[in-house]
Amino acid sequence: MRTLAAVLVATMLTAVAAAQSTPGPAALTLEHALTLAPDASAQVSAARAALGSAERNDARVASDPMSLRVDRVTATSGLTNARRSLAAARAATTLTVASAYFAALEADTALTVAELGASIQQQTLQAQQVRKQAGAATDIDVAQAQNAYQEARTTLADARTQRTLAYNTLASLLGQDVGELTPVTTTPAVDALEHYLASADQDNAQLLAARAAVTLAKAQYQAIDNDFSSRSDIQQAHDALDDAQRQVTETQRTLELSVRSAYANAQAALAAFTDARAADATAQANLDSARAQLDAGSISPLAYQNDLLTRQQAAQTLESARHAVIVKLYTLEQVVAGS
Repeated sequence: MRTLAAVLVATMLTAVAAAQSTPGPAALTLEHALTLAPDASAQVSAARAALGSAERNDARVASDPMSLRVDRVTATSGLTNARRSLAAARAATTLTVASAYFAALEADTALTVAELGASIQQQTLQAQQVRKQAGAATDIDVAQAQNAYQEARTTLADARTQRTLAYNTLASLLGQDVGELTPVTTTPAVDALEHYLASADQDNAQLLAARAAVTLAKAQYQAIDNDFSSRSDIQQAHDALDDAQRQVTETQRTLELSVRSAYANAQAALAAFTDARAADATAQANLDSARAQLDAGSISPLAYQNDLLTRQQAAQTLESARHAVIVKLYTLEQVVAGS
């Protein structure tokens, strides 16, 4: 299965090249963040250590001429599970880091919107004060403008705090300081449901572990089903094999439900993104019209700034919707991988 991370890497090479050609430190891209994340992840480090141990054990058993078939099956199963666990840990880390990266980008956007909002409210307050002096506004008008300005300043202070927290969180996950971030401007497609169901059936760690347990139980049953074993021991091994086979069926059923649910969430996020893109296009058209009116002297600069704020808010919603699609797809991949 081609992962979403690989798709994003392939689709954003132009942006990466542009960032690299810009003088000064290159902005961090999502792709680069995802390459840094595994080395800073305790979960991935633990999975790597477990895989190393499983590889050594498998090699030891394979080279031992006295090892039994059950020993070899157990060692091979342990190695397979360790490999799948590492893949699952990587998938979980990808989801965590991508979510933190998007949170930092959205914090940047929220700060930009808050700055413009505070500027507009400040200008509105100043305008109301001038109008009051001219007898065109009341004390209530000025007080309302003052309250709106104070609320905007509070929102701006919160946005600055949230940006700092978001960047600190991302830096902690990557194990290094984070400077400028490169926005993600591509939205990957959602494949057909059958693609994810087939991938889960082939690659899911829990399902593979359940199937490996059947292989082991079958080997144990075959090893004990002879005249040297008691009837109760043989029956116990047979029951263990039946239980392992039932576990595979239950795991398959649960996995299919989980994949279908994650897929539905991804589709819902994609629908929300489509709506947000249409709203953003409308806001841009309105801003273009307002610009023409401003140039013609038909509206005030403050009215134009309000239209600009509306446009930025629409872009903010679109950005969040795009990020949500990608996160839901990462979540779907995580379900498929079994992390």
